[in-house]
Amino acid sequence: MNKFNLETYKKRIFKTISKYKLIEPKDKIFAGLSGGKDSGSACYLISKYVKENKINCEIVGFYIKLGDFIPQRVIEIIRQQAEICEIELKIYNINDFGINYEKIAKLNRPICSSCGTIKRYLMNKIPREEGATKLCTGHHGDDFIVFFIKNIIGKNIDWISKFTPYLKGEGKQLSRIRPLFFVGGDENRNFCDEIKLPYINEDICPHKFLKQKIDIRREKWYQTIKEISKWQPNFREYFLEGVIEIAKNISMNLSKPNECEICGEPTNNKICSYCKLLKMHSNIKI
Repeated sequence: MNKFNLETYKKRIFKTISKYKLIEPKDKIFAGLSGGKDSGSACYLISKYVKENKINCEIVGFYIKLGDFIPQRVIEIIRQQAEICEIELKIYNINDFGINYEKIAKLNRPICSSCGTIKRYLMNKIPREEGATKLCTGHHGDDFIVFFIKNIIGKNIDWISKFTPYLKGEGKQLSRIRPLFFVGGDENRNFCDEIKLPYINEDICPHKFLKQKIDIRREKWYQTIKEISKWQPNFREYFLEGVIEIAKNISMNLSKPNECEICGEPTNNKICSYCKLLKMHSNIKI
């Protein structure tokens, strides 16, 4: 593997931001923070890009706390990251939205699915209601390669339309930007170490803190990508460029999202997954 080069890494991300127009004047970008290396890197670099290019826009860091079981050290790291990025930080607790995550974790359904449903819903609803124009996440290239392969295996072809550096919003759906689309997780770690940006080094999956079973197969996918990259030069970049082209072709044939009959948020069904989850949470049949 090539030795990490800070300037090359930064240029690749700045090129992604510029090429795909991830940041524009008058944007109000909510950058999701988790305390990890990926979201921390994304937040730092979009803040740096805005400063260096003197773009008139606003960046707000935010964190959705899944419950009081989240250790205080995670919150402290997030505060430090926001301070270093020189941005405002807002923290929300899902308990304030009437959700008990510990109760959700005990439902007879895959916990990762429940967690994803909650976070996708609130990470769209909260920033939009706060006046955001875009949502920035720390998803990186290795994530999207794994997402692509798993959705091909699961025959969830429509989901692949979302795998792009810039996902344009529709109706109540916020536009999403992924500045780390063409870099990997190890590069993000190296970057944080180089600039001394603090992050939680261990797994910060909430299920760990609840002592829930975690799918250890996830890490094997990432190890496979690393192995391929050793003998196939520029594997990640070429693969992801292909994914973007496939995503474009799929999106051309998709219909616009509906509004949930219960909450009014965007969904492809009559009732969104979040409302269905709340019904299960409340033991009320739909």
